[in-house]
Amino acid sequence: MNNKLILLALSLGIANLIPGQAVAGTFSGSTFDPGKIDSGIPGFIGIDGLGRVTPNNKVNPIFTSWATGFQNYQPALGVLEQWQTPEKTLGSVTGTFDDIASLGELNAGQIAAGVSPGEITLTFASPIRNGTGADLAVFENGFGFASNGSLFGELAYVEVSTDGINFARFPSTSLTPTPVDPFGNLDATNIYNLAGKHVNNGIVVSDDEFIASSWGTPFNLDDLQDAPLVTSGLLDLDRVNYVRIVDIPGNGSFLDASGNPIYDPWITPIPGSGGFDLEAVGVINSVPVPEPTSALGLTIGILSVGALATRKQKV
Repeated sequence: MNNKLILLALSLGIANLIPGQAVAGTFSGSTFDPGKIDSGIPGFIGIDGLGRVTPNNKVNPIFTSWATGFQNYQPALGVLEQWQTPEKTLGSVTGTFDDIASLGELNAGQIAAGVSPGEITLTFASPIRNGTGADLAVFENGFGFASNGSLFGELAYVEVSTDGINFARFPSTSLTPTPVDPFGNLDATNIYNLAGKHVNNGIVVSDDEFIASSWGTPFNLDDLQDAPLVTSGLLDLDRVNYVRIVDIPGNGSFLDASGNPIYDPWITPIPGSGGFDLEAVGVINSVPVPEPTSALGLTIGILSVGALATRKQKV
């Protein structure tokens, strides 16, 4: 989705036209939902409140690093050049709706023909490791509705790799019972381990009020402990160097880990920027980078020991 879609949504008053489903599912809502396993992680914190994107707030320091590079950006056909901007997915979250790269949308004919959805792979200065709780978070640019807690967002699979070749996909759950109209909304409490289920744009309070808000969808590497790539040793959960985001065309042809159809607003009503829009990937648990002074001290120590050993040999 892009700025045109947001303006159209507000002008149409979608919060009133399409009420969405009541928020009552198993998983977290689209923002902060304490007690839920996948409560959104605020992109910003400060005196103006969790998740609020304001001049007084700052990027959440829980994130130790952010994506620093990208590979294999392969959007679906039809994405406008202005949204083919993978460089915008690097660095910290901004909570801005147009600071994104679009992965594009597939229509019914393309899906039936087996065309691959759009994707992008992110790289990092230091590997992600399996620590306590969520290890990373993915930010799309979905927006929510205060009237019922629903979300207009587009979903994606998240996959991780150590070597950039073998990727394991986070097991996901989608309990949305029926297809979602192009301007329809999602109940995020029916969705788990799919990027895009949290607000990172704003919340529509009324046709005249829009609160800028930023929340990331958390992913815990513990969920992959039993994955074949992990048990075979091809994926080291303490050295994740690559995160791949794969768009999900939301007509139900793509499935969650249990074989349930995945629905999201489809087909994206405004051509040229459809499908998942990636804003940022934040790292919570990363492999520590050695301090320069420590590395220098170790080098000096090794050289000193070597010099001493050489001296003793000459005596």
